[in-house]
Amino acid sequence: MNDLIIRAPASAEIPRVLHLFGQVRLPRQAQLLVAVRSRPVERFVAALAGWPEGEFARFHLAILPGLPPMELASLLIEELAKFARTGGLKKVMYAKLLTDDDKETALLRNNGFEIMRSERFFNLPAALAESRVLHLLEKYREQIPPDWHTESIRYHPPESVLDLIAPYRLMARQELQAYWEVGAQNGFDPDLSSILFDRQQPLGTLLARRSADTLCYDIRVVRHPDPRLRALGNLCLFHHCIKKHDLSNPVKSLQFRGGEQEHRETANLAFRMGGAELPARHVFTKTV
Repeated sequence: MNDLIIRAPASAEIPRVLHLFGQVRLPRQAQLLVAVRSRPVERFVAALAGWPEGEFARFHLAILPGLPPMELASLLIEELAKFARTGGLKKVMYAKLLTDDDKETALLRNNGFEIMRSERFFNLPAALAESRVLHLLEKYREQIPPDWHTESIRYHPPESVLDLIAPYRLMARQELQAYWEVGAQNGFDPDLSSILFDRQQPLGTLLARRSADTLCYDIRVVRHPDPRLRALGNLCLFHHCIKKHDLSNPVKSLQFRGGEQEHRETANLAFRMGGAELPARHVFTKTV
């Protein structure tokens, strides 16, 4: 590909470059690189969006079908590594969780990336989950502390839950803030997502995004030393979803995500509610 150039896009070209990423959410601070073919006419064939996040340079790749993905990915990642080193960053991280079978997985492994951590996912029918939650609520309602209540995240800033979720590394702060914005593309549902309060103190949160008829729970955390009260906290958060569910636009399935420190609890919860485990997804990183 002797006619290939890797460069930053001009301001007027940015909308064309963003179009390559489709529905992928990019943070406002993302810097863009584009791979340009000059023959037979100039056209964009691939792009990379990267941004600093803690000790990492995090990034997304977009490559048009029908082109040599290994070569394009290698060239773009090489340029990203240069920027990362210049900025004092020693590691790069792919921004999307990947299964072993995702096409990007082979591209990253070919470029020396390794799995930093893995996360587990579970799927179950929404009707089955609703039936179980309502049954348990009726059974244990009197044991729920009277000072507990849930509120939709629409009425609260993301800072309300940062301390709750930080130990589990489920989502970076910038990503959480971007998904929290009301009206954000593929963001958290502002009504179904909620915070559990003990009076005014947050002690749990359930953050969900909607994809067609599936509700994806990205974050489910209840911080309490008593396992019984943790279980009741989860019950309150799920019941909030049922109360706010719009029956004219029904959810048919639920998907749970479990961080490394919550694998066992999330797995047990999903299995008890009749769910099945999906393929694990991985975070890929590389030292540069």
